[in-house]
Amino acid sequence: MLMDKMTYLARDGALLAYDKFLIADAKATIVFLHGSTYNSRRYANIAKVLNQQHYSACLINWRGHGASEGRSGTVDYIGQLEDDLADFIAHYQQINEQPIVLAGHSAGAVICLRYIDKYGCNDIDGVSFIAPAINGPLETVRYKHASAKWQYQVSYFRTAKPTVAPPEHALTYAPSLKTVPFIIAKCVPLMRHKPILSFPANERMARLEGRVLHYSYNLMLSCDINNYPRAFNKISVPVLLLCGQNDEVVHPNLLETIFHWHLRPTLNKKMVELKKVNHIQVVTASANILPDWLNSIFEQSSNLVSNTDGALA
Repeated sequence: MLMDKMTYLARDGALLAYDKFLIADAKATIVFLHGSTYNSRRYANIAKVLNQQHYSACLINWRGHGASEGRSGTVDYIGQLEDDLADFIAHYQQINEQPIVLAGHSAGAVICLRYIDKYGCNDIDGVSFIAPAINGPLETVRYKHASAKWQYQVSYFRTAKPTVAPPEHALTYAPSLKTVPFIIAKCVPLMRHKPILSFPANERMARLEGRVLHYSYNLMLSCDINNYPRAFNKISVPVLLLCGQNDEVVHPNLLETIFHWHLRPTLNKKMVELKKVNHIQVVTASANILPDWLNSIFEQSSNLVSNTDGALA
């Protein structure tokens, strides 16, 4: 079980990095996207567990994150991250014929959703959304923060309903939005590469971990989605929704609403809510849940093939 540092060429010529955990005779390859500020290093344990269960894994670094080229904290245009994902899938299909399953944590899950909204499901065989941080519509977040009322007013031209102040522990991972730069960037495209969103962390430790703490307007909107019901309705492959009940970001009713209202009723779908698990702890927990879900898909597929072969014989 070896990890190889690899790169692929995006459509704009940028070299984007990914960590490849490839094994022989894998049932499928899981393509995993990290959450905001982080990079592939934080998710290596998931790949190791998947390898033990006979799945290959590729951990992608967003452009400007980890070892990927690109300007730190911004992208060239809104939507570039799902285009990068499409380029990776095309690259990987040229060198490997294994089925591809998308998985993403937090904002990485949203990039997976944006990919499906734009490109559909023809090139993937499953998708897992781990604590999807859908913040654009604002009603999907668990707690509203100080900047949310201004963001809501600028986006919808009306005042948001009063909300309960978030508890202190919920602010641990909550970014702060610079209201005036946000408004300027919304109106002036030339300002959309300036930092407007900052994540709380020790700057020195963040540098050691390779984290990116300041995001531009373009990057902020590239890892968010407003019309999420439409995107979920486009899913035509097996899907897993996974979240902790103590998640500080995701609204407690969001996954259930998506599961019952926005995913097709005939879809192979599963929802798991974990007790006493928060937005970051769910990463560790997902390593124990993903293999069982994947086995339910690919062992079922193997049985169908075996039954078909038997019928033909």
